[in-house]
Amino acid sequence: MKTGLYYFSATGNCLTTAKILAEELPNDCDIISFASLKNKDQINVDYQQIGFIFPIYYGDMPYLVRQVIEKMNFNNNPYVFLVATYRGHPGDIGKRLDDLLKTRKAALSLNVGVSMPGNSYLSTKEEMNEALHNQRKNIQGLISKIVNQEKEDFSKLASVEPSVVGLKAYNMRGIKADDKCIGCGICTRVCPMDNIKVENNHAIIGDNCITCLACFHWCPKEAIYMSKEKDIERRFKYHHPDVTLQDIIAQKKTD
Repeated sequence: MKTGLYYFSATGNCLTTAKILAEELPNDCDIISFASLKNKDQINVDYQQIGFIFPIYYGDMPYLVRQVIEKMNFNNNPYVFLVATYRGHPGDIGKRLDDLLKTRKAALSLNVGVSMPGNSYLSTKEEMNEALHNQRKNIQGLISKIVNQEKEDFSKLASVEPSVVGLKAYNMRGIKADDKCIGCGICTRVCPMDNIKVENNHAIIGDNCITCLACFHWCPKEAIYMSKEKDIERRFKYHHPDVTLQDIIAQKKTD
């Protein structure tokens, strides 16, 4: 039985989590990025076991994840598990995903998570180092649950309305490029929504934004900032130490 691992990652936390899962699970795994599926009209999913790996944004899934799952057709009554990454608390993300899957005639079986450094609000250096150090061990602790196909009953939980960031794309944090921008185009290449263009050697960020902050963290000139969030508008930059810029750019490639 082959497992399909679908992931979304802006700074590498979920990409590395998907890779570790593929290494630790006993069966063969395909790793597929949500960004590579964005422009497909319909997505047929034939795996008997499926893992979704994505970060939690404001208690919900990224809008791109919802957008892609809404186009999925699940053909083999698969066992579906979620490995969400988060800085604080996973909240009710399991119920949110289960509600979405029910609209596609599927269901979530298992909801587990991995604490990782936050790429939005600040983690202390100590928190970051601890989370990175424990990442593989924490994922290894989840493997037996997946292998044994443990199940949870999400039907007993009250339905939860999608949050604003999970329901639509918009530039809620006022992400902009300042005068340090040299028009290199890296932000256009890492943006999963193709929401950034370069005009007159300056990046222009549109409103089709899912606040993933890939542009913010990968800008080599630190020119991108959050104009509506003064407390963190120029926080320090983060990406997972095992992930490169090319890894993030490659997520958008389609077969």
